[in-house]
Amino acid sequence: MELRWAFITGAGGDIGGAIADTLARRGWGVICADIDGARAETRAETIRTAGGRAAALTVDVTDEASVAAAAQAALALGDVRALINNAGRAHGSSMRKTDYASWRRDIALNLDGAFLCIHAFQEYLLAGGGSIVNMGSVNGIGMYGQPAYSAAKAGLLHLTHCLAVEFGPHNLRVNAIAPGTVRTQAWNHRMAINPAVFEEVTSFYPMGRVALPQDVANAVAFLVSDEAAYLTGVVLPVDGGISAGIPQLPAAITQER
Repeated sequence: MELRWAFITGAGGDIGGAIADTLARRGWGVICADIDGARAETRAETIRTAGGRAAALTVDVTDEASVAAAAQAALALGDVRALINNAGRAHGSSMRKTDYASWRRDIALNLDGAFLCIHAFQEYLLAGGGSIVNMGSVNGIGMYGQPAYSAAKAGLLHLTHCLAVEFGPHNLRVNAIAPGTVRTQAWNHRMAINPAVFEEVTSFYPMGRVALPQDVANAVAFLVSDEAAYLTGVVLPVDGGISAGIPQLPAAITQER
């Protein structure tokens, strides 16, 4: 059986790296794509050292020419059958602190970037089938701060639904992950402000903890696997139950302790 490859954006980061590691362990070749080429190569080398197949590419997902060049290079490496649109980041924390420039940065990175990657790979994937997984967020489902990022993620989740319907007849599945809080290095600056930030956040999660990057990676690995062959248009919360409800609220409403 020919080796299947997965193209993973943001693979130099904590979540993208965990996805790359997990897919490599499950027999995929992985293309670690990141705006930071050195971080992408470090991840790819780690995978190769562990016996996996991996390559690294530098890509700016907000730049159409960069994405097109990366897609061409990836397809020259092998049979890409999974596209993981993982790259993303939040800027403005509230509407009052969001100017138009930061709004555009959030939309460009978290929504437009996924569009550009899908556009670059779609004809190849439509011809032979495969899987697209978009990295959404619980922010695209409910109000958890960061309005520009949230709007972008909400758009990405609806794009997932639209493409699942359009691409389904071609055996190209499109699903999304919606993580809640994930313990990554992106939280370091908040921990510098408040060392107890995770203790505060964790109190709102029904399962009593925030996610680790591996929790998200496991969900992505399932969605691209043959076991999920009949799943498309799914938005899978990986959020410890927070999108279902907050534990303290029912007690406050009923006044039962």
